Amino acid sequence: TSVLAFEYRGKKINILDTPGHKDFAEDTFRTLTAVDSVIVVIDVAKGVEEQTEKLVQVCRMRNIPIIVFINKLDREGKDAFDLLDEVEQKLGLNVTPMSFPIGMGYEFKGIYNLWEKNVNLFTGDSKKDIEDTIEISEVSDLRLNTLVGDAAAETLREEVELAQGIYPEFDKSAYLKGDLQPVFFGSALNNFGVRELLDCFIDIAPPPRPKRS
Repeated sequence: TSVLAFEYRGKKINILDTPGHKDFAEDTFRTLTAVDSVIVVIDVAKGVEEQTEKLVQVCRMRNIPIIVFINKLDREGKDAFDLLDEVEQKLGLNVTPMSFPIGMGYEFKGIYNLWEKNVNLFTGDSKKDIEDTIEISEVSDLRLNTLVGDAAAETLREEVELAQGIYPEFDKSAYLKGDLQPVFFGSALNNFGVRELLDCFIDIAPPPRPKRS
């Protein structure tokens, strides 16, 4: 397990990055006894892997708050709804999307942030993508068509409407009790979607708490 400590928006964050390979399972399980919340990273192509299932079981037994980050959106992979269904079925989680992709793979154009009500367009430039957001309070805003094109804008509207009809609204108390798991989409290698995740994490994640043995 590697440790990264940094300041963000006036808070000290300690990230314990655990290996995903099953050979390091014991080390990872020990790490989970020390954390206050967990970010589960899902590969858009691989989906939920066996080792992830085991780790999430431990998190759920300990009622650790979980945020899900679906990664590598710029690569070809599974459909967003298929991934959300897989996370619910294989991990036994109750998810709610906090951002939603505009296209996937070669057609990936960016994300709509349901938490902050803005659009972040994907350019492939990690320095530019991390901050370049455009406030759009509703997906019905016609500026969306100008930003991503008519077809992508209409598809996003349909998918956001469907997602909001299927999945529950975010509830912070349910998240803190381990009963609801917010989901973000992005591409960590490109620094894309990470700021949205961190901003929400700062707002909702619990501070250090006493650990039970």
